[in-house]
Amino acid sequence: MVNVIRPNFNRTPPFVAEVVFDAESGMWVASCDALCVATEAPSYEAVISRFWEVAPEIAAANGISFDENSRVEFRHIEDANTRKAL
Repeated sequence: MVNVIRPNFNRTPPFVAEVVFDAESGMWVASCDALCVATEAPSYEAVISRFWEVAPEIAAANGISFDENSRVEFRHIEDANTRKAL
């Protein structure tokens, strides 16, 4: 008997969503070009939650396969203007 775990190399790569703080509006914004999704909320946690709420419906409306098994990599993007505001 062989106890080797074989990785699943056929997994699709995750969708990438960029998360930024908009200092002008005081809101967090999450956007994913591949899913055609953009949303905002007053906190980081809220924008991630909001993204998961709207992404399936928006992706479906655009003919993109996305469900509860889809993976999303959230990348926090920070620029000089954001840094000054925090």
